[in-house]
Amino acid sequence: MRQYDRNEPPGLSEPTELSEPTEPSEPIERREMRRTVADFLDRHADIRTAMTNADGYDRELWRRGVDELGVSALLVPERCGGLGMSFADGAVLVAEFGRRLVPSPLLDTVVATAVLAACGTDEADWLLTEIATEGLSVAVAFAEPEAGWCADSLASRAASHSAGWTLRGAKEYVAHGATADLLLVPARTTEGELRLYVTRASDAGLRRTSRTALDHTRTLAEIEFTDAVAVRVDGSAGGADSVALLSGLMLTALAVESAAAARSCLSGIVTYLSVRQQFGRALGSFQALKHRCADLAVRVAGAEATAWYATESVGNGAQAATTPELAKVVCADALLRVAAESVQLHGGIGFTFDHDAHLFLKRGKANQLLFGSGQQLRTRVAEAAGLGT
Repeated sequence: MRQYDRNEPPGLSEPTELSEPTEPSEPIERREMRRTVADFLDRHADIRTAMTNADGYDRELWRRGVDELGVSALLVPERCGGLGMSFADGAVLVAEFGRRLVPSPLLDTVVATAVLAACGTDEADWLLTEIATEGLSVAVAFAEPEAGWCADSLASRAASHSAGWTLRGAKEYVAHGATADLLLVPARTTEGELRLYVTRASDAGLRRTSRTALDHTRTLAEIEFTDAVAVRVDGSAGGADSVALLSGLMLTALAVESAAAARSCLSGIVTYLSVRQQFGRALGSFQALKHRCADLAVRVAGAEATAWYATESVGNGAQAATTPELAKVVCADALLRVAAESVQLHGGIGFTFDHDAHLFLKRGKANQLLFGSGQQLRTRVAEAAGLGT
């Protein structure tokens, strides 16, 4: 057995595995699913190649995921040919993809299928069947140039015709919007009611423009709708509830992804400090650096607990109105903090493009802004609590 002295305590003297989640109550089936997904991604995912792909992600990896893991059918009800799993099960995939920063339309597709399954209409079921059987990807087109991420201010319009619905308006910051097969779009009827619609990316009334994004692992697009043919997927009542569910699930999924990425980033820091030598000792043996890592570990553990609480709450429908907002703020802030420390603690190599530290930093900043900045979400929480602005 190795002997440790007071100058080299066991905490950071050797590489430490920190990639496992800290949620103690995770069912054994979900743990096994996590290992299966992790093994699949470790064998097949190549982040750098996917980043340089014209599509912004690896279509072959997506097809493999559809065939081997059923990623598009995971949350699709069994009546529609899917696996009928819960949002918490889908969050396992979101976490493992996020842990490795794998470029993929998975997050939006998981959220979109969960929302469509909750709609329970014939139109939603028909689309879910197609998503499951053909492995289609879905992008959530929510934000607008004037409204931002505020649902109450969305202004895109849906008009009813004898043949169905058409959409007019513009959306921005649509993740993988330039390559997704379907778009899930909140828009207002002529009466001003907020409803959910799905349109095909191939429709002639739709124009997609890719935009350069800070996060190299998640492409963004602007979408213009000019009488694009669409299908309304929510029922005769509850359109606003469906949009609220969409927003809540997106915020929760971003929280799960951010917490997982923060854990992976912290694991990389610990490994580096354990093997990098300075003055004849591992960097991790210096007390000042151990304290910094301890602070990060506390922050990451809190983010993981917050993310999984939000996931379970959304899954059983018992979440408070502000749970997703709080979860996203906590987890995205944690990822950005850990990623920023990672750049510093890796020294010179942490500032290079060849190292992944900057990818985690950019994902953290991007996640802070997607579906509402920290300031916007905190304001929303304060207003819900009656505290004003």
